[in-house]
Order: sequence, then structure tokens, then C-alpha cells
Amino acid sequence: MYIRKIFRTLVLAAAFFAAGSLYLPGVSLAADVWCCSRDGRSFYLDSESINAETLPREMDYRASVKVVRESDGSLEKTVIYGFESQNDELVGAIYDKAAGVWKFPEYKSEKPVLTSVWKTMKPYMKQKRIPYSDSWIWK
Repeated sequence: MYIRKIFRTLVLAAAFFAAGSLYLPGVSLAADVWCCSRDGRSFYLDSESINAETLPREMDYRASVKVVRESDGSLEKTVIYGFESQNDELVGAIYDKAAGVWKFPEYKSEKPVLTSVWKTMKPYMKQKRIPYSDSWIWK
């Protein structure tokens, strides 16, 4: 008698556990995707931020990137990168929050990070059906 009650309770608990583990929330979770590491810092793209309405306009493609110190894993800053095509040449910029403007950095020092961010963004842009061209070359 007791064995039957215990067995039913275990089966019921297992059913609830199985149903709960299969349930997927309606809201997608943001993913921080590693782009590159440089000068003791790692750059992580916030995949949900690509072309988000909350990011500054002017650039055709925008995304938020978290800069993390590799020494202790702490967040150093969040940077907004922007990209646009100018005459079939891809141009990258960094948003200066204090001044409220896009700044075009010297490519010698920033081009590797900009390139990595752009390459990391592309699969997520494809997933979001944001059109871009693979034929663009870096200016």
C-alpha cells in the first residue's frame, strides 16, 4: 500500500521535473559571444544588441561589446561599435558616449578589434535577417 503511494509520488515528481526541464522561456536570453583578445582584454559581443533601438543611430550596423580584463575577469567598459558601407567599403566607428558622436579610430590600432567584432556580428545579423554584403572591403 505504502509502496504504491511512494511509487506514484516518485513518478509524479519525475513527470514534473521532466516537463519543467523541457519548458523553454518565451524570452530569448542574450548571449555574450567572444570576439577576440588583445592587450590583456577580451571583447564579448552582446548578440541581442545588434541594431537595437536603444543604440545610437547614424550607423547602418551597431552592437554593444563588453571589454573584460583577462587578469581578473572584471568588466572594464562597454563599447558601442558601428559599421556602414561607403561606396562598397566597410567603415567602422566607435561611439563616444561623452561627446554623443561616432568617432572613426585610427585603423592601425583598432582595425583588428573592429574586424573581429564585424565577423562575429555577421551570423547574428543573418539570423535576424539584417542584410549586409560579404563583398565589402575595409577602408
